[in-house]
Formats: sequence, C-alpha cells, structure tokens
Amino acid sequence: MRQRFSRIKEVFFAVCLRMVWFIPVFVNLCWIPCVNLPLKAAQAAELSKNQGHKQTPPKNPQNELPDLSVKEATEQPLIIYDSPNAKLLKFKVRADILDDLKPDIDIFQNKSSESDKTSFPPSFSSDTPDNRLEIFRLRQKLSDFTFGLEYRHIAKHIYDFNRYKNKTETKTKVRLKNDQEGVELWGGTTIGGIGLKTFFSRFLDNVDQDPTLPRMLTHKYGLEMKYKIPVFPIGLSFFHSREESENNVETESAEYQGTQKEIYNGSLKYDGGKRFDITASSSYSLSRDLYHPDQETVSFRNGLRTSIRPAPHLTITPAVSFGEHRYLWDGEHETHPSASFFLQYRRLFDIIDLSFLGRYSQTKNTDQTLDNERLSTSIGLTWNEKNFFSRKIGYSLNLGYHHYLDNIQPDGSYSSLSTSFKLDFEM
Repeated sequence: MRQRFSRIKEVFFAVCLRMVWFIPVFVNLCWIPCVNLPLKAAQAAELSKNQGHKQTPPKNPQNELPDLSVKEATEQPLIIYDSPNAKLLKFKVRADILDDLKPDIDIFQNKSSESDKTSFPPSFSSDTPDNRLEIFRLRQKLSDFTFGLEYRHIAKHIYDFNRYKNKTETKTKVRLKNDQEGVELWGGTTIGGIGLKTFFSRFLDNVDQDPTLPRMLTHKYGLEMKYKIPVFPIGLSFFHSREESENNVETESAEYQGTQKEIYNGSLKYDGGKRFDITASSSYSLSRDLYHPDQETVSFRNGLRTSIRPAPHLTITPAVSFGEHRYLWDGEHETHPSASFFLQYRRLFDIIDLSFLGRYSQTKNTDQTLDNERLSTSIGLTWNEKNFFSRKIGYSLNLGYHHYLDNIQPDGSYSSLSTSFKLDFEM
C-alpha cells in the first residue's frame, strides 16, 4: 500500500511543478505546517494523562483566514436565488493584472431579504454571523493550463443551504457544506490526451468558534485523472485523495481527536450516444484514528449504473451497488447492498414533467446487532405556465412513501407517507 501511495505522490508532485509560481501566494494564505499532525499524534499519550476538560483559545490565532473584501464591482449583482428568509447574490469581477493574467472572479454572498440591496456592499460581510455565506472564487486559464483559488465561509445554521449549494457548487472534490471556512487551490491540464487535476485545501469547522466544541482543522489533497479512448466510446477515470483532520483547540482532555483517511476511486464509462450509457465504478478507503492507531476501518463500494433513453423525452436510470465496512481491529464488518430505479418523462402532454424514484437498501453486520431494510418511493409532477401577472409560474407536487423494517427489533419498524406542494414565480 505505501509503495503504491509513493508512486501516486510522484505523479501528484510532477503535476504540481507547473504551478510552482503560485505556491508562495497560496502558502501565505493557508500556512499549513506539513508535520503538524504526526507531532500531535505523538503527543496524544501525554494528553491522556490529564483529566481536565478546560479549553483554551486556538493555537495559532495569528493564522486565522483573511477577511476578504472587494471595494468595487464591475457590474450590479445578480440575484440567483430569492426566498422569504434571504437571497443569494452573485458578483462577477474581471481583474486585469497582466496581459495574460486576467482571472475571472465570482463572489457569492447571502443577504437578508428585508434589506433589498442590489449594489455591491461596502464590506464583504453578511447581516448576521450565524447566517453568513461568502464564497470568493478565482479562475484563470493560461494556454492549456487552468488553475483556481477559492475562499469560503459558510455558517453552521444557514437558511436554505441546499438551495445555495445547488447554485454555487464547486467543480472540485471538496464539496460545499455547512459550518465550513477555508481556502482551496486547484490546477488542471491535459497531457497526451489525459486530463489531470490536482488540488489542496485547508478547512476549519466550528466557524462561530464556540468554546464548548472542538474546532477540526482538515487538510486534503488529491489527484484526478481522466482519459477517453479515441477509437472506442469508452472513458476511464481515477481519483486519489488523502485527508487529515485534527482538533485545532488545545485541551487537557484524555481524548485526542484526529483522523486520517485515504480514498481511491475508479470508474469505466461506455457512451452509447443518445440512446444509453453505462458506468461501472469502484472505491476503496482506509480510515485511521490518530488517538488509536490500531483502529483502522476499510470500506469498499462497487456499483453499476446505466441511463437508457428510448425516446427523446424519456430517461430510465437503474443502478445497483454493494458496499462493505471492515473493522480491522476486531474482525467485524457491515454490508450495504442497494438498488434504485429512476424514471423521468419531460413534457408529457407538452405541459407536465413526470418523475418516479424507487430505492431499496439493506444494512447487516456480522455480530447480528444490526439488520434493517429500507424502501423509499416518490412520484413528482411539475408544470410551468405564463400569465398576465408574472413571467413564469412553476408548480410541483410530490408524493412519497417510506418503509423501514428492523429485523432485530421489530417494534422499531415503521411506514410513513409524505406530500409536498411548491409554487415558484417570477415577476
């Protein structure tokens, strides 16, 4: 395993050489001591001797992430999402640094709907710290090489986060989530028909700095490769990442919070054109608790998914997968088989979009303390129309059924029905 990881790191750093000139800027923003985590793991035994639970301020307060601000914008912001609670604004800035260095900058910020401000704010901050979302995203293309830098601050209890996420989702492997603050750097190019992308990130949680909670600092880096065979409609992809997390607050508690995780993903896709495509995927991950180095967990997941399009407006997507978790220190393991079926018909009767989703999954372990099954189905109808009062009105109706069966404790089994209706309109 370590030899294979060493070979991957050699490829990883070879790609990084093309972005060496940008490293000093990024290091100044992130300041990540590479040997920090192993030293903390070595100190875990000393921490275990103390039984107090008093916490002190963060270890490196001078290295807090910068408070980004933009004084002027090149245009008025675009409201990309509006709700009774808040609205999400997007600012586009075109920087002109050098002849070949003119990065595109996107800035996302949420504002309270009560303050209908459509001009660029004097400071890059939201109305309330508990509901703050700020994303500063820079992208630059130089010949066949593209790189980017992103800063995020996302509050823990933000309103309508799933809606915000769909509107601002990043293209890298470090996904948006609540309670997240940090910086990410990525770069990509194509060499000999192989697409390469590498990234490095540093993120903190507990952005409100609640002294009663730990503040986990997570470093993650990885490499993604994609290749499409010229003669055949087959695409290959491979992804590897390594993630290390530690508690960034000094504590005298006997518990030391820190984990390491390594992930390998691979997939093979056959593109059948407009009629169908099929994808086979496989993943492997190894997790280790730094406080208990002998407690390692290995996870596998293999899946097969196909998308069939027998008619222009009809899509059928069945999928099956099998996952397994193995706890190496005691020999126990869990299995997670699942299957799903999705059907979508657009413009039924030239008015309605129809969708159906069904999913079945099972979880079972070897010590017979866990054995359950889940079945979920839902059907949705969506239609749009225009009238005199608004440019567009959208209606959606969803009906769902969920059944949970506990084979160990039958009294815990249950079934439920759900329904929802949504109305969207543009003035």
